[in-house]
Amino acid sequence: MKKNNVQQAEIYYGLDGYTKPLIRRIEADKSPIKQFVNGKSAAVFHKMTGYLVNQIISQRVEKGLEIKNLIRQEDQDLQIELSNPKTLKETRLLPKGFKNMNVVFAVFGDTVALSSFDKTNQLGVIITNSTIAKAFGMIFDAIWEHSTPK
Repeated sequence: MKKNNVQQAEIYYGLDGYTKPLIRRIEADKSPIKQFVNGKSAAVFHKMTGYLVNQIISQRVEKGLEIKNLIRQEDQDLQIELSNPKTLKETRLLPKGFKNMNVVFAVFGDTVALSSFDKTNQLGVIITNSTIAKAFGMIFDAIWEHSTPK
């Protein structure tokens, strides 16, 4: 977390590599959250973390934090990844070619969070740096403009 304009990087292993970046989104309280996600892998990790993901979604909605969600073409029928005004989620399909993206990365405020979906080698990184966050945000925005609304 950013304190006194300190830039930092945090690394988490195991299931914390997935859950800590999710929790940080709520703590940061910045909207919109912009994320690229492999929906199929996310569904597996949602089951592994049980109530935690549902709790985080509820907290995000309570705080009014919108999420812009870019998913792979092959994830377009996953119910959990569909646009939903009640959960403040707008989803679009990534352009073709993002097939083996087995990660989630999110940009919110001055923070970028990345998590791998490798069950045997789970890793999560949270970077608090406005320059890096702006660069990832610009990449996201450019792809968002060329993606298909879902």
